Amino acid sequence: MLVFCSNSHRRTSKKKEKTINSLNLLILILSCIHTLLVFLVLNIAKLFNIEKLNLILLKDSKISFYLLYIISFLILAFVFFQTFGIKGLQIANFIFSFVMLFELCIKIAESDRFINWIGDGLDKSIRYLIMFVISLNATYFFTRITLQIIESQVI
Repeated sequence: MLVFCSNSHRRTSKKKEKTINSLNLLILILSCIHTLLVFLVLNIAKLFNIEKLNLILLKDSKISFYLLYIISFLILAFVFFQTFGIKGLQIANFIFSFVMLFELCIKIAESDRFINWIGDGLDKSIRYLIMFVISLNATYFFTRITLQIIESQVI
């Protein structure tokens, strides 16, 4: 009986260890994907000659912004995971990606390049609506990719 309990305890502790390692790996992968998202957003902003994104507070150093973004994502992801489980990771992914993509799309709607492309006769509210729908679609695409990564990890 003692041997059975000992083996059962070992299996449980190995499972907990695997869960912790799997969670750490998952959040590391998600952090890398969010870093890629920030990189893409900054480069798309450059293409549309967008000088200032309000979300990016530290204009002097992109590395400082990357670190601040990733650290805040890690903290929120851990808190949401502890509170809501895997759904919490999805919520954290949605919040961070939507805020970033929404701001970019709204700034693109105000850019001269977009106005010249879509036509300057189009009302400002319609341009915002178009870019809002695009930001929702981009966020949905991004969260679906991250959902597949989350579900591929056994937690």
